[in-house]
Amino acid sequence: MKFTAAAITLLGLTTFYSTIDGVEGNELKLRAREKMRKGRAESRQLQAKDDSGLVYSRGYICITRQQDFAFVIPQQKSIVPEQFKLLDLNLLGSSTIQSGGIYDPADVQIVDRLGTSKADGLLKPQFAGQHQPKFIPQKDPGFFFNGECVATQVAGPQILGHSCLFNLCLGGGGYNCIAIYAGSKFVFNPLEQVLVSPTTFGFGNNNNPDSIVPSLPPSYPGTIIGGTGLFAGAVGYVDVTTITGSTLTPAVNDPAVNDFAGVSEIPVDFPQAGYITQKINVVSNVPLPVAP
Repeated sequence: MKFTAAAITLLGLTTFYSTIDGVEGNELKLRAREKMRKGRAESRQLQAKDDSGLVYSRGYICITRQQDFAFVIPQQKSIVPEQFKLLDLNLLGSSTIQSGGIYDPADVQIVDRLGTSKADGLLKPQFAGQHQPKFIPQKDPGFFFNGECVATQVAGPQILGHSCLFNLCLGGGGYNCIAIYAGSKFVFNPLEQVLVSPTTFGFGNNNNPDSIVPSLPPSYPGTIIGGTGLFAGAVGYVDVTTITGSTLTPAVNDPAVNDFAGVSEIPVDFPQAGYITQKINVVSNVPLPVAP
């Protein structure tokens, strides 16, 4: 009987201590979780403290003329693609190079423009977005936006992603500049309208550029990676949105070439017209001046 009682007592003690161990284990887990929560909260507070320095924000307008914008296509298998073979173009490595003046948004008025004027000397093509700036203010040589975007991911003539480097210079004679890197998804087909309607710039009665409105490229984000002059050590981010664009890319199907078989060309007979206007929103840890 004593042995049995002792056994029961031992079992009771064992159960009691096991219960204590279980409670202590749960408390340790709760403490660990609480510590993790506190650590995450402190991390968020530190991040918020770092971001609190980005208190300066301002919007700018960049206007680029046609002669200050270039779309460069890498060399293809054939310099002159065959008829209806613009779909075979590979735009990987193609780049857009631009340089435009920076203006105060309050000084730039965007108006509707349905087709070009007679002064443009074109076949009445439509502007991308059907808008254009009403007039161009006087440009300050110390305020400009320039750089290059390269197509880094494509599907034939369709651009899927790009990588860009820009200089946003805001005074100081052109020496106070913000360096911007933009690398992200960017879905855009610069030849879309030409591919959809191959007779847009054809011959005879097939011309129909007035019936097609080119698409504007999508907006994209960028990161401030430093700068020069007053913007040395700058951090922050930008957003670039195109609000007006040029007329169609003048691709022509010429039946008089290659024994009337037809060849697709991009000649200079129908130069593009229109200003490229971009809205640039900037958030930085360095004060941003008002554009002249």
